[in-house]
Amino acid sequence: MEVPLFNFTTVLLAIFSIGIGVWFVKSGQGTLSRRGYLDPAITPTLAVMLCGMMFIFAGLGAWWGSGQGDDGTMQKTAWIYGSAAVAQIPVLLMYAKLHRKSYSRHILIVSCIAFAVFVPIALTVAAIGHALLVAAGIEPHSNLGHETLKQLADAPWGSATWVVVVCATLGAGVFEEIMYRGLILPAFSSMFGGKTFWRATIATSGFFALMHIGAAQPSAIAGLFVLSIGLCWARVKSGGVVAPIVIHVVFNTMNIAFVYSTHL
Repeated sequence: MEVPLFNFTTVLLAIFSIGIGVWFVKSGQGTLSRRGYLDPAITPTLAVMLCGMMFIFAGLGAWWGSGQGDDGTMQKTAWIYGSAAVAQIPVLLMYAKLHRKSYSRHILIVSCIAFAVFVPIALTVAAIGHALLVAAGIEPHSNLGHETLKQLADAPWGSATWVVVVCATLGAGVFEEIMYRGLILPAFSSMFGGKTFWRATIATSGFFALMHIGAAQPSAIAGLFVLSIGLCWARVKSGGVVAPIVIHVVFNTMNIAFVYSTHL
C-alpha cells in the first residue's frame, strides 16, 4: 500500500477525509441492513471450502513458481505471482458458476462513493501512522509501504515487470475480492449474525489486514484495514464483487503509478 509523507498533502487528505466521512455518516450511507443484500447461493461451509482451496492452490502455485528464475530477481517474483494467480482460476470459475444468477447493482455509483470516502481515509490513516512510527524508530523513512512496490521501484522495465504489475493490479483485485468479500464476508455474516453487516465487515477487514503482515509496513496495514471496510461496504451495497474489484484494481494501479512517477 502506498503511503504519502506526513506533509501538506497529508494535512489536505486529513481535512478532506473528515469532511467526506461526516457526509457519509450524516447521509445515511453507512446503513448496512442484512435484508436482501447478499446472495445466499454459497453457504458458509462451502465458502470456507472454497477459501481453503484458494489458499492451497495459491500456495502450490507460488511454491512451483519459486523454483523458477534466480533469487532476488523480478523474473522470480513474476513466476511466483503468475503461478499463484493461474492456480486459483479453477476456484474463480466455480465461484462464477455458483453466482451465475446473481447480478451486481449500482456498480458505478457505489464504486465512486466507496473510493471517494474510504481511499482518502485509508491514505490518511497510513500516512499519520507512518509518521508516528518513523518518529518512534519502528518504521524506515520510506513512502513505499509494500514490498512489491519497493521491488518495482528498483527493477528495470521488462516482460517480468509487466507480469508483476498485472498480477498486483488485476490479479490481486479479482482473486482477493472473491476470497475476502465474495466468500469470507458472507460467511462471517452468517457466523456473527446481528441486524447489520458491520460485525462481519470489521471481522473481514481485520482478517484482510492481518494477512498482509510481512508484506506491508504496520502503518500500511492500518490503512488496508480502513480500505477493506470500504470494499466490504461496496460489496454489500452493490450485491456483488464487481464494485470492490473495480475499487481494488484502481487503488493498486494508482499506487504503482505513483511508484513510477516518483522513483524512475
